[in-house]
Amino acid sequence: MMEDEISALELSEILEKNPDAALIDVREQEEFDEVNLKGKLIPLSEFEGRWQEVPRDQPVYIYCRSGRRSRTALEYLKKQGYTNGFNVTGGILAWLNEINPNGR
Repeated sequence: MMEDEISALELSEILEKNPDAALIDVREQEEFDEVNLKGKLIPLSEFEGRWQEVPRDQPVYIYCRSGRRSRTALEYLKKQGYTNGFNVTGGILAWLNEINPNGR
């Protein structure tokens, strides 16, 4: 994994210690409605117009279905000068497989 990536297990441990950690979900609304981690929804399709909603003053954990869209969003944030973002590898699929098979 790259230094700006975390696993679903690592995210789970972070959320145990800090349930208010900044989560950004870049999936579409219908995906979010099916299952989500209670993060802020900013679909990748709207990201260029809404990236300013991402906090700069704390670590930000970005996820999608499998990790591809969140990687794209993270790379966009880096171009805007963000240094506090982390991509959740495997996305919500990894979360469901490794952390909570029953959904959350």
